[in-house]
Amino acid sequence: MSLPAFVWSLRQLYFNNPIYTWRLSRIGARDIKTPVSDPWPGEIEVGRDIINGKIVGLNFCDRQSVWEIKPKDPLSFESLHGFTWLRHLRAQGGGEARQIARKLVSDWLNSFGNWHSTVWRGDILGERISSWLGMFDFFCESGSDDFRNLVLESISKQITHGLNDINSNVSGMKRIRSLKGLIIGCIALNFDEERIDSLQRLLFKELEMQLFSDGGHTSRSPSTHIEFIMALIDIRNILRGYGLETSEDLQIYIVKMSRMLRLWRHGDGKLALFHNSQENGKPLIDSVLGQIESQQKTIYSADQTGFHKISAGSSNLIVDTGASANLNDENHDSLTAFEFSTGKQRIIVNCGTSPGNFELREALKTSAAHSMLTVDDKSIGIAARREPINSRNIVTAVTRKLVDACSLIEITHEGYGESYGLTHNRNLYLSADGTDLRGEEILNYSGAPGALPDKAIVRFHLHPRVRASLVQDGSSILLRPTSGGFWRFKTDSALALEESLYSGTAIRQRTEQITIVRSLEDIRDKNRVVVRWALSKESSSASRLG
Repeated sequence: MSLPAFVWSLRQLYFNNPIYTWRLSRIGARDIKTPVSDPWPGEIEVGRDIINGKIVGLNFCDRQSVWEIKPKDPLSFESLHGFTWLRHLRAQGGGEARQIARKLVSDWLNSFGNWHSTVWRGDILGERISSWLGMFDFFCESGSDDFRNLVLESISKQITHGLNDINSNVSGMKRIRSLKGLIIGCIALNFDEERIDSLQRLLFKELEMQLFSDGGHTSRSPSTHIEFIMALIDIRNILRGYGLETSEDLQIYIVKMSRMLRLWRHGDGKLALFHNSQENGKPLIDSVLGQIESQQKTIYSADQTGFHKISAGSSNLIVDTGASANLNDENHDSLTAFEFSTGKQRIIVNCGTSPGNFELREALKTSAAHSMLTVDDKSIGIAARREPINSRNIVTAVTRKLVDACSLIEITHEGYGESYGLTHNRNLYLSADGTDLRGEEILNYSGAPGALPDKAIVRFHLHPRVRASLVQDGSSILLRPTSGGFWRFKTDSALALEESLYSGTAIRQRTEQITIVRSLEDIRDKNRVVVRWALSKESSSASRLG
């Protein structure tokens, strides 16, 4: 529950008062009564980077503490002070990694040991409590008794403040991070059961608000979705350790969310790039699914969350079919966008996101950064200027059926209705063996007033491991994935290859995009424009013929 602005301001003044600081300082160190274990794998390479003085994209050295650096990007700030990166040092292992972890924690205590308006914000505080307790054995047990007591004293202070600030102005996934840290902290350090019961009630209230009935998170973000599941698993595990039956109620939500997670998974075992998501490592996703403790079914239609998946042969087609139900910082303008993979090879992708670069992250939210149609390069949902539109005005209809053994998904939206009087239909067909993907882009003009559109551009962003070449007559594009094989892209309209960017991993890569450009100058006369395209797998001999 968010507080009114004036109440929030008053509470900030109270927390910043020396009397409040003094009260927190009187809180002693509580010992750990219920052990906490962080089950999630880290990345050795990232751990090595931290040892070498680079953390969450920030460079530091012995002469400069990382806590003196103020990241410009809010996500980098949250990640830095949330301490989840301790997993990577743990993965690296060894005495040096432990020593650096203790040094970074000790320096943080010296810099931010007392309340700070942002560093002690509910979500960051909750993540930090979870991280310190979950990796306590790694970085703290091998330290001195004094260091151990300082850490436990700080955790006790942070939990106490978090309970005092339980109605802080955080929502969505941030609210879950806050509650996770407080639940884990209160159980681990043996706070009273009334507090624990109250926190559980707040958690289940959030689950009802933040999850669709098909198991998807309201952010519609695969990366946020998996973080949400991880948080619930962490809470479930500590509730079980404490002997609470509510852990099994939580398990029901975890199983339901795991099915949606599988929908977003490509053949390489990683996540599709929708709504502020990156691939996420296969070991992490495998670890999450391994913790579900239940037979897991993949759902292929999730109308509430707004996604459909077709698996045929070794190919996977994942399509965004929903207007954003919840306008937030994670939403991308990706209605009708799709990704296509075959085996472990991604062919057509979206551009992804950039956690450490705010400006680029905003640009990657636009429709042009996705494999979809745009009119005059205008985004269809939340505009590039970040001006929200009423998603109810985007009338979306989705149909799924079999036609001559091909799977068909039909999507209709009116995202360009108010500006141009246009309705867009995207029809996607995938053959039963997964080797033939076809599409129709249909623009219908309603005669409604609006500006005259200039052109429609249909983009197909290619994965960096796909090499593309335009055949001499310009009639098609030959695609050659580095994993082997050939695919040919054809269309009945003007075809081109242009530069693109892939930000699906921590390292951004240059890549290419296929573009189809169709003039719309005659749309008022014809009332209807259709663009057809096809992506088909070919034999090596056919490909050599060009």
